[in-house]
Amino acid sequence: MAIHPLETTEKIRTTYINYLKTIKPFQDEELRKEFAQAIEAQDMLVKGPLLQIALPYRKDKSIHDLVNEGVLSPRFAQLYSDALLYDRPLYAHQVNAVRKAIKGRNLVVSTGTGSGKTETFLIPILDYLLREQDAGTLSQPGVRALLLYPMNALANDQMKRLRRILEKYPQITFGRYINIQETPDTKAQAEEFFKNMYGDSEPIIPNELKSREEMHTTPPHLLATNYAMLEYLLLRPSATNLFDGETGKHWHFIVLDEAHVYDGANATEIAMLLRRLQDRVAGDKHGRIKGIATSATLGAGVKDYDKVAKFASNLFNKSFVWNDVNPDEQDAVGAEFLPIDALGETWGKLNPDTYHLLNKEISSNGDPSESLEELRNILVIAGVPEKVVADAFSAGQQKKEFAVQTFLYEVLKGDYNIRKLINSLREQPALLHVASEKVFPDDPHAEQGLIDLVALAVMAKTGEEEMPLLPARYHTFARALEGAFICLNEKDHPRNKPRLFLQRKKFCEHCGSRVFELANCTRCGTAYIVGTDKLGSELDEQPQEFGIKLNNRYLLQDSQIYISETVRDTNYYIFANELSTANEDENVSIGEIASEDEAYENSTEVKLCTKCGQVQSPHQAPQCSCGSVYLQKMYKIDLQGKRTLKRCVSCSTRSSSGAVYRFLTGQDAPVSVIAGSLYDELPPSRNQDEINLPGEGRKMLNFTDSRQNAAFFAPYMERTHMRNLRRGLILQTVKEQLQGPIKDIRLQDLLAPLERKGDEIGLFKATESPTDRQKKMAIWLMQDFAPIDRRISLEGLGLLSFEPAIPDTWVNFLENSVLQLNRKETNNLLTLLLNSLRYQGAVTYLMPDQNIFKAEDFAPRNRLLYFRFQEADPKAGVFAWMPSEKYENTRSEYLKRLLISKGLSEAEAKKESRNLLKEIWDFIHNSDWKILLNNANLNNNRIGVVYSLSHEMWRVKLPSDNFDEWMICSHCKNIYPVGVGETCLTYFCPGPLEPLAKHKDELESNLFRINYSQNRLIPLEAQEHTAQWTAKKAAEVQSQFIKGEINLLSCSTTFELGVDVGDLQAVMMRNMPPTTANYIQRAGRAGRRTDSAAYIMTYAQRRSHDLTNYTDPVGMVSGKLKPPRTPLTNEKILRRHLHSVVFARFLKWMKSEFGIEYKNVGEFFCPDEGPSGRDYLRQYLEAKPETLMAELVNVLPKGMQGILGIEDWSWVQQLTNEQNEGVLDLAHEDINDDISYLKEEISKLWEEASATHNTRLTHVAEGKSKIINQIKSGELLGFLGSRNVLPKYGFPVDVVELQTNHLDPKTGSADVDLSRDLRVAISEFAPGSQVIAGKKIWTGGGLKTHRTRSWQQVNYVICKNCQRMYQGFESEIPTICSCGEPLPQSRTFIIPVTGFIASPEVSSPGEEPPQHTYASSVYFGDYEQKKSEKYGENTEFVLDDSLDLPTLYRYSKFGYMIMVNKGYNNGFDICKECGYGKVVNFLVGRTQHKHKNPITGRECRGDYLRRVDLGHRYLTDVLEIRFSLPPAMRLPNPMRSLMYALLEGASESQGIRRSDIDGTLYYRSFGEAPSIILFDAVPGGAGHVENVKDHLRDAVLAGYKRVKDCQCGEDTSCYNCLRNYSNQRFHDELQRGYAISIMRLLLNNGI
Repeated sequence: MAIHPLETTEKIRTTYINYLKTIKPFQDEELRKEFAQAIEAQDMLVKGPLLQIALPYRKDKSIHDLVNEGVLSPRFAQLYSDALLYDRPLYAHQVNAVRKAIKGRNLVVSTGTGSGKTETFLIPILDYLLREQDAGTLSQPGVRALLLYPMNALANDQMKRLRRILEKYPQITFGRYINIQETPDTKAQAEEFFKNMYGDSEPIIPNELKSREEMHTTPPHLLATNYAMLEYLLLRPSATNLFDGETGKHWHFIVLDEAHVYDGANATEIAMLLRRLQDRVAGDKHGRIKGIATSATLGAGVKDYDKVAKFASNLFNKSFVWNDVNPDEQDAVGAEFLPIDALGETWGKLNPDTYHLLNKEISSNGDPSESLEELRNILVIAGVPEKVVADAFSAGQQKKEFAVQTFLYEVLKGDYNIRKLINSLREQPALLHVASEKVFPDDPHAEQGLIDLVALAVMAKTGEEEMPLLPARYHTFARALEGAFICLNEKDHPRNKPRLFLQRKKFCEHCGSRVFELANCTRCGTAYIVGTDKLGSELDEQPQEFGIKLNNRYLLQDSQIYISETVRDTNYYIFANELSTANEDENVSIGEIASEDEAYENSTEVKLCTKCGQVQSPHQAPQCSCGSVYLQKMYKIDLQGKRTLKRCVSCSTRSSSGAVYRFLTGQDAPVSVIAGSLYDELPPSRNQDEINLPGEGRKMLNFTDSRQNAAFFAPYMERTHMRNLRRGLILQTVKEQLQGPIKDIRLQDLLAPLERKGDEIGLFKATESPTDRQKKMAIWLMQDFAPIDRRISLEGLGLLSFEPAIPDTWVNFLENSVLQLNRKETNNLLTLLLNSLRYQGAVTYLMPDQNIFKAEDFAPRNRLLYFRFQEADPKAGVFAWMPSEKYENTRSEYLKRLLISKGLSEAEAKKESRNLLKEIWDFIHNSDWKILLNNANLNNNRIGVVYSLSHEMWRVKLPSDNFDEWMICSHCKNIYPVGVGETCLTYFCPGPLEPLAKHKDELESNLFRINYSQNRLIPLEAQEHTAQWTAKKAAEVQSQFIKGEINLLSCSTTFELGVDVGDLQAVMMRNMPPTTANYIQRAGRAGRRTDSAAYIMTYAQRRSHDLTNYTDPVGMVSGKLKPPRTPLTNEKILRRHLHSVVFARFLKWMKSEFGIEYKNVGEFFCPDEGPSGRDYLRQYLEAKPETLMAELVNVLPKGMQGILGIEDWSWVQQLTNEQNEGVLDLAHEDINDDISYLKEEISKLWEEASATHNTRLTHVAEGKSKIINQIKSGELLGFLGSRNVLPKYGFPVDVVELQTNHLDPKTGSADVDLSRDLRVAISEFAPGSQVIAGKKIWTGGGLKTHRTRSWQQVNYVICKNCQRMYQGFESEIPTICSCGEPLPQSRTFIIPVTGFIASPEVSSPGEEPPQHTYASSVYFGDYEQKKSEKYGENTEFVLDDSLDLPTLYRYSKFGYMIMVNKGYNNGFDICKECGYGKVVNFLVGRTQHKHKNPITGRECRGDYLRRVDLGHRYLTDVLEIRFSLPPAMRLPNPMRSLMYALLEGASESQGIRRSDIDGTLYYRSFGEAPSIILFDAVPGGAGHVENVKDHLRDAVLAGYKRVKDCQCGEDTSCYNCLRNYSNQRFHDELQRGYAISIMRLLLNNGI
C-alpha cells in the first residue's frame, strides 16, 4: 500500500489549517473569519504535490561481458554473489567509469542517488586485487585501496556489502577502522562486539579484519575509514604499518565518497589531509596513486565538468581533466539515461479508469498468480492488443516473485501515456494538476488517473535489483506564518476588502492607513497590537494618505521584539473598556506572587489614530490632522524590557514563557503537526517481523540543518504524538467501559482497562514492569483529570467530563439566596467552583505510594498542591478559597460577574461574592459534598489544615450527541460541561455562555479533537541521530531505525548522505535545505527499496531562503547544482595541518628514541616523572630536522608557505615559544592549571574532613580525584584537536569548549563534548545561554580562568548611526565617526580563548527549545595592511565593468571581522577569580558580589569585570564594494537594504549557503556613501566572496528578482526577501523598494 499523494497533501493542508485556527483563536468574529480565509487561500500554507520523474539508467555490458572483452580479470567469476551479479548488465555510466579506471585515469563520478556509484570504484579495485593475485603479490599484506567516508554509517554500509562479495574469496582482506567501540583494540573484543551488534544478521568471515591489532599487524587490502580517523592514524605510531615500510608500499587507490560535502573550508581540510597521506605513502611518486571521487550531486552536468575536474584536482592534488572533444581526456562521468525509444513501439494507451482498476486489483489481492489472471482480464477488456497482454503474461509467469511487476513493465512500456508523461516532466517537475492535464486533457479524473499511472509505473520492474519503469517522487511544501497584520481604520476601509494580512505591510493597500501587527492570548483569544512608538522625526517613510508631524509619536510595527537592544521599547496595546486584575490562583500555580510590572496598574490609557497611527494621551485634543473620528481608546501595556507579555490582561492567564504571542509559527510545533499527519498516512511495514513493533514498523526521516534542532525535535515530536495517542486511548477506553452495565466509572476503574488497551496497540516495551506500566497509565489519567493544557484536554474539547459523585441527599441552600438557584443550578455552581481548583491541580493522585506527581509529565506543576479557606501561599503551593483583600481569584471573580448578571452593582457584587464564597465553603464542609475533600495532614503548623480534591470521588461521563448541558463561551471559546446562566468561568471574561450544540461545526474542525477522536492509534518511537551521540550509540540508533524499532529519526545534515535506511517511503524536512544538492540527497533517502513513489514533505521556516524556495519550489527540487570549490588559502586550517605533520614525525621519533608512545592527556602534559611531551617536542624542533622540512615543503601549498613561515621556521613560534603563548603552550597550561587547582581543593577538603569528621567532604574530595583522573585519561589527539593544535574536522577554526567534566558524572557530563568555534561560542556558551546535548540542557555558567594569564581586553565603540566599529586604546578612538555622528562612550569586550564553564544546573528539555537570549553582532575592523602588503595583495580598488553604474571593489584575504555579544546590551559581569559570569539585566539590580565558583561550588568573593562584552576577532576573505549612487540612495537604510538583497542574490546565484557569507556597512569618510562589506563567515576564508567578485552582476540580478517578486509592501520587507534571523535588529529599516530601485540602476533595466 502506498501513500496517496493527493489525499495525503490535502490531509496535511487541512491539519495545518485546523492547527492554526485552534492555536490562534480570535474573540472577534470578523477577524476570525478573515484569518480563516487568509490561511485557506490557495497555496498560502501548503503547495503541491509536485510530481518528479526520472528516466531509468541505460543498461550496458555485464561484468561477464567485460571479462570476455579482456577488460576485467577472469577471476571475477569466483566473486559471484547477490551483491555483485556476474551476468546482470551494468549501467552505461558504470561501464564507462570502470573502463577509465582500469586505464589508470583519475575519476569523478556524479550520477545521481541510487545509481550504483559504488560499482564504479569497487569493480576497478577488485580487478586490481585479482590481477595482483595472478602476479603473486596479493599475499603481501598492505593497503591497496582506501575508501574514505564522511561518516561511519556509510563505512558500515560498505562493510555489509563487502562481506557479501568477499565471503567466499578469503584471499582479499578488508577492514573498517573507525571509533574504538566499533573497531576495538583486540581481536577478541572485536568479535564480541560484532556478535552483540549484528547477531546472526551478518556473516563472520576470516578475511574481515575487525580489530586494530589485526590491521596494525597485517594491513588489509581494502581499508574503510572516515576522515577524522585517518587523521589519527597518520599521527599514531602504532598505525605506522598502514603507511610505512614493506606493508606501506602498496597504496594504489584513494576513493572519496560523497565528495560534494567537501566545499569551502571543509574542502581545504580534506585536501590537506590527502596531501599529507599521499606524501606519507608515496612521497614524490604519489602520481601512481589513483583518485576516485563519487557523488550524486556535483555540478549541473556536462557544462560544469571542467569545474568539477578543477575541484577534484585541487582536492586530490592530482590531474583531473575535461576535454570536450576527446573522450580519452574526460575524467568526469555522468549518468546515461535510457532513451524513450528504447522502450519499444507503443501499442496505444489506457484510460484513467483502467489504471484505477489495475491498482485496486493489485492492492486487494495477496495472491500474485490470481492477481496476474485478473490483471490480464482487465487489460483485455480495456482493448490492449492480445499479443502485448500474452507476452507480458508469459514474462510475468517466469519471474514468480516479480510476476505482477514484470507483467506491468511489459505492458506499460508500450503505453503511449507513459511517453506523454516522460515528455512533459523530463526537464523539470510540475504540480500534479498541471501534469495530469497534459497527460489526460479535459478528463474529470485526470489527477487520480495520473496517480494510478505513476503508482503502476513505479511498481513495474523486472527484478529486485532492477530500476522501475518510471522512478517517481512527490514533493509537497508547507510554510511558516510571518505574522498577522491589520488595518484598524474601519471608517475608510472598503467593506469588501480584507483588513487582515498575512504578508507584512506598512500601509494598507486598500485605504492607505497604517497597518499594525497583531498578537493574541492563546487561552482567551484576546487580540493585541504589538509595536513601539517613535517620534515622527525618527521615521523613514512618506505615506501618501496622511502627513507626519515631527513631534507626534506614532505606533509602528516592531520586528525587533526579541532582540535585547530594543525590547525595552516594545509594548502591547489592547482595545478594552477595562483590564483584569491579577488572578491570585495563577500566582500559586506558578509558585510566585505576580510582580508589580505584570499588574494592570502599569497599563496606561492612550488614544490611537487608526489612520496614521499617532498615539496620544486621552486628555489631549487630537494631535494629528486626521480628525477625532479616527481616535480610539486603548491601553498600553509596558513590557518593561521582557521578551513577551507573561500575563494576559484580559483573562489574567500567566505563563513564565509568555501568555501572549504574535502570529508567528514556531520551528517545532507546526512541523510536529505536519509530521504527525504524514506519519499517520504511512502504511505498515511489509516485513512481518516488524508488524509487532511500535508503529507496526512505520519509518520516517526528519532532517534539519541544526543538530541542536534535531536533538530537541525528537523528544518533542514523540511527546506531542503520544499526547494525541494518550487521549485517544483514554477516550476509547471510557467508551468501551461505559457500554457495559456499570455507569459509575471512576479514574481508578479505568487504570486496568487502559493498560490492557495500551498493550493491544503495542504501547509498552518488554523492559517495562507491571508497575511501570501502571504508573504510565496513572500519569496519563491524572494529566486529563487535572490538565495543565485544559483548552485542548478531553474535557476542554467536549469529549468527556468529570462530575462529582455526590449522594443525592444534600439540601439546596441557594434557592432563596440573592442568586436564586434551583437544585441543578446549585449543583452546577458548586461543580464549577471546585473545578477551578481541579483545573489548577489541587488534587490527590492515583497510586499515591508511587509519588507520580513528581513526574516530568506534570511539569511545571509537578508538586502537590492544596487549598484552604484563606491566605494563599504560592511558595507552599496552597490556594485560598477566599481571595486576599487586594486580589481576586477565579472563584470570587466568577461569582462577582454572576451576581452582576443578577442586577447587583460591581461594588455590591464584590462584597456579596465573598459572603457567598464563605457560605459555600461552610456548606461543602457540612454536607455530603465533604466527601470530595481530602484532608492533607502535612504536619506543618505554619501551613495548617489544607485540602485537596479526592480523585476517587469523580465519575467520568461522555457527552450526549446533542451536547446536553455543555456550554461554550462565545468570547473566549472555553468549553464547560455545565454552566450557570450565561456567565463564563474564565477569569475576567465578559463573554456569554451558549449551548455547545450551536457551535458543533466549529468544534469538529478543532485539530486536537480530531486527533483524539480517530480510531487508528499508532505508537511512535522517536530518536535523534546527530554528531552528539557516541559512535557506538549512533550505529545502534541507525540499526534500530532500519529494523523498525524506531519510527522517526530526527537527523542533522550528515545523515543526508548515501546511508541505506532500508524500506522508507517518506522524508520530512524541518527546513528548506541550503542547496538543491542537499535537497536531492535528503529526498533520495526515500523510495530506494519500495514499490511505490516516495513522498517528500518540506517545511519552509521563517527565513528568506526558505520562503523564496516555497514560492518557487521547482528551483529547489531540480535547480542548478554548483560545483564545490577547494580554496587552499585558509591560514588557520593550513597551520593546524602543519602541526599535524610535525606531531606525526615527533611521535614516531619519541617511540624510536625513547620508547614512549603518548596516548592520553596526562602522559603528554603532566607525566608522573620526567619531562613533559611539550619539553620533548621543543627538543625535537630545536634540531630543525631536514625530513620534517622536506615534508612541509611537499605538503603545504607553495603560495602559502611564506605566510606560514616555513622557510625560516618562524611557524614554530605559533606552536610553542619561550613566552608560553603558542597554541600548544596554552593547552599545556590549561591542563596543568586545572589539575593543580583541583589538587589544592582536594587537599583543603581532606584537611577540613579530618578536622570536622565530615564524611560528606570526604566524598566530595574523592569525586574531585575522579575528575583529575578523567582529565588525565582524556584521549590526547582529540584534546589537541579541541585546542586548535591539530585539525578537528567539523570545527575548522578557533575551537573552545563548554567544560562539563567538573560536573557530577550522573548528569551524563562525561558523555558530551561541547565544542564550538569561538565566533559561535560567545553566543551559545555565554553565561545564561543554553545548549541541548545528550537529552540534557547545559547552561553557560562562566568563563574558564587561568592563573598565569588574563583574558585579552579590547576597547571599542560602535557608531549608533552607521554601525562602524572603532577599536584600540582609549586615546586612539575618535570622538566623531567618519559618517559625521558623535560617538558614544567606549565599551570593552574580552576574548574568551580559554573557553567556558557549564553551570551545575543540568535539566531535561521541555516544550520550549533551549534559549539563546542574546545574539552576537559582527563588524568590519578594516584590513590587516601589513599582511596585505607583505604578500603582494592589490590594495587599490578595481573597476567592475559588468554593472551599469560605476562600481569599485577590493578583495582581500586579510579583512578583520569582529564579533561582539553584548548580552542584554549591558554586557556581562565576570568574576576575575573564578570565572563566574552573569548577564547584566537592566530589569534586575547590580549583580551581587557574593557568588559560587562554577567548578568547585564554593562561595567566591572575587572582583568582577563589570559590564564587559564577549568578543572575537578573526581574519577572513572580504569583498568591499563601492557603488556610485544618487545622494538619496546613500543613506544607511537604502544601502543596508541593497546589501541584504545582494547577499541573497549571491547565495542563490553562486550556490553558497546563506549562512556562509554575511555583510556589513562601512563608512570610510564623511559625506561619502558607505561601502558594502561582504565577507566569508568562516574565519580564514573559504573563497566564497572571491567567487562573488567574479560574478557580481549575476548576484545583483538574482537579488533583484528576489526583491521584485516578493509580495510584501515595497516600503517594508519580510522573511521572503531581505529578513533573516541574524539581521533582526535592522528589520524595520529594511525596505525592498530601496533594493529594487538601486538594483534597477545597476542593471540599467537589463533584466
